[in-house]
Amino acid sequence: MRPIIFFILSFIAAACSSEQRNENPTEFTVSEHTVETDDGITLYYRIAGEGDDTVMVPFALYHGQRLDSLAKGRRIVTYDPRGRGASDAAPLDTVTLDYMYRDFDTVRNAVGAEKVAIIGWSGGGMEMFVYAMRNPDRVTRLIQLAPIAARFDPYGPMFMEDRDRRTDQAARQAFRERVAAGEFDGDPEAHCRAVELITNPPLFADPDNLPETPDVCQFSNEHPDNIGAYFGKLFESIIGYDWRESLDEVSIPRLIIHGQQDNIPLEGNEEWVRGQAHARLLVIEGAGHWPHYEQPEETLKAMDAFLDGEWPEAAVEIP
Repeated sequence: MRPIIFFILSFIAAACSSEQRNENPTEFTVSEHTVETDDGITLYYRIAGEGDDTVMVPFALYHGQRLDSLAKGRRIVTYDPRGRGASDAAPLDTVTLDYMYRDFDTVRNAVGAEKVAIIGWSGGGMEMFVYAMRNPDRVTRLIQLAPIAARFDPYGPMFMEDRDRRTDQAARQAFRERVAAGEFDGDPEAHCRAVELITNPPLFADPDNLPETPDVCQFSNEHPDNIGAYFGKLFESIIGYDWRESLDEVSIPRLIIHGQQDNIPLEGNEEWVRGQAHARLLVIEGAGHWPHYEQPEETLKAMDAFLDGEWPEAAVEIP
C-alpha cells in the first residue's frame, strides 16, 4: 500500500470572512471565508476578483495566489475540501469522491453561483471531469491542469516508476535514517517538510531550480500521518478508474494542459482529448507536474484565453 499512497500523494479543497488587497499591480478584492457542510465540516474558501463569471478551483492550499491574475472581470474561488489544507479534518468514512462533490456544491452554493467554470489540477483534473459528467447543467467549461491520466492502468505505475527514477536516492535513504532515529517524533510539521524535500523535486522539470510553492506543511491535515490516511481512504473510491468510455458524456469545452516533463506520460493525457471535438491539449515546454508555477506566464495566459471562450493558439485536437 505504501507505493500506492505515495503515488496518490504526489498527485494531487458563509460564516466568517476577512478582506485584503492583492499585491498584484492589477488591484482587486480578495476575501477569505468559511462555510459549514450539512454534516458539520467547516470548509475554507477564498474569493479573488469580482464579476458575473465564477471559476472554482479545488485545493486552495496548492494554489495560493498563483491564479489571482485570472481574476480580471471574474471571480476565482479556491477552496479546500474536507480533510485538506485549512478546512476541517474529516472522518475517514467521508473521504470519497461523493463527499468531495458535496463539498464542491457547498462552496458553490455559498458563493451564489448556479453555473461555474472549473480548474482541476493533478488528481483534481480527473475528479472535476467526473463532477462535470455527473452535473452537466452546473459546469460551463473545464481546465484539466496537469491531470492524472484518463485511466489508472498502465499510467499509475508508470508515474511511480518515473518519480522513483528522478528521486535523489541518497537523500531518500538519509531521510529514512532520520525517521528511524526518531528525529521527527513529536514534530509532524518538521516531518512534513522533510518529506516535501524528497517528494517535490521529482515533480518538476528542473529539480535544481524549484519555483516557490505554497507551504502546505503549515496545515495539520497535510502532516504525513494524516495525509497518508486520507489518501489511503480516497484511493479506495477511485481504484482502477478508467474514464475513456465516458468522455463523450462531457460536451463542454475542455482544455487539458500537460507539462512536457510531467511524470505522467504524454500519451496518458492525450487520451483525455482523443476523438473529442470539444477538447484540446496544450503541452507546456520546460514544465513538469506544476506548469502554472514552472512556466506561469505561458500557462496562465492560455488559461485566461480559454476562460474567455477562446482556444489557446498552441492547443491541438487529437483525432
